[in-house]
Amino acid sequence: RAVMTWSAAPTLAVAPRDASRTVARRRGVSRASRSGAFRALASSSAPSPETPASRLRRSLERPGCVVMPSVYDALGAKLVARSGAFECAFMSGYGVSLSRLGDPDVGLASFADVLDAGTHICRAAGDVPMVGDGDTGFGGVANVRRTVLEFHRAGFAAVSIEDQVFPKRCAFAKGVRVVDRPDALARVRAALDARDEIRQNGGDILVIGRTDCRLATNVSDGFEEALWRCAAFEDMGADVVYFEAPRSEKEMETFNQRRSSARSMLAQVERGNEGGADEKQVLSAAQCGALGYDAALFGLTLLSASAAAMQSALAGMANLDGETHPSAASDARGALLPFAELNDVAGMDAHRAFEARYDPDLFRV
Repeated sequence: RAVMTWSAAPTLAVAPRDASRTVARRRGVSRASRSGAFRALASSSAPSPETPASRLRRSLERPGCVVMPSVYDALGAKLVARSGAFECAFMSGYGVSLSRLGDPDVGLASFADVLDAGTHICRAAGDVPMVGDGDTGFGGVANVRRTVLEFHRAGFAAVSIEDQVFPKRCAFAKGVRVVDRPDALARVRAALDARDEIRQNGGDILVIGRTDCRLATNVSDGFEEALWRCAAFEDMGADVVYFEAPRSEKEMETFNQRRSSARSMLAQVERGNEGGADEKQVLSAAQCGALGYDAALFGLTLLSASAAAMQSALAGMANLDGETHPSAASDARGALLPFAELNDVAGMDAHRAFEARYDPDLFRV
């Protein structure tokens, strides 16, 4: 079975998704027969303006499984957009908490922290639709509504709302607990009503209903409860549903076979076994598509790669007692960007061109 090998991947590991790209189609029921209201929004008779939500919806509608990298800051979003290889991306709450606060994903990042990060991320992502991690909605149902409204205003294409208790934590960490069914349904209903309010006013955003029951310590049969909650979220009108940390491909397939109208996604974390699940191989997008998923989210890949690269660079700088800087070594040349390329990523040439239009010498009389 194919395994994703990040260290061996070329700079553009995934080619842009188009008609020539070969991606495994879902088995069993065709995508067209399961679209329901989701497709109705995408194929309205009157042409609608292009929005982040409409671009994401179109990507999820196409056959196959779209790759969804996860970012945590504007630089990562900009690199995703510059690659030209991805149709959408995800803002990780785990990544925002660690990068902005230096703290774990245990509910310490405030709504303001996440919204501020998301505003910059959406701007830097350009035309790449961004999915926002809305956690538990940052409070009661009024907070859930506010989260959806403000995420839309920030430029997100979609927002995920989950059913953990507060303070929440990374779904792959130990000690996850979820709220009871009525509270979970009320949370998602508030998010859906906020979405509909946005659409009634000419905007658009997708709502992702997520459950963390599978590894929750206060649920007796996490899998069956996850299936029940995803079905309930779908019945209420969620655009996308998913449950965290399925234990096997059989669970994944069973979940997707029971869906009808909503899209689905699979979140994967490399070596993500702290929550007690056996460490699993990371599935490729093609494998996820064959199991019925519409999107494959790689939640911490870029964050983990960044941390590893910084640790390596720091180790090199800590050994500067030699005659040359460690970057001069042949095995380090690919680890650092040339300054000119870093400036290119930053957009320095465009900024200089902008400033040149307002050179004071042009306005001398």
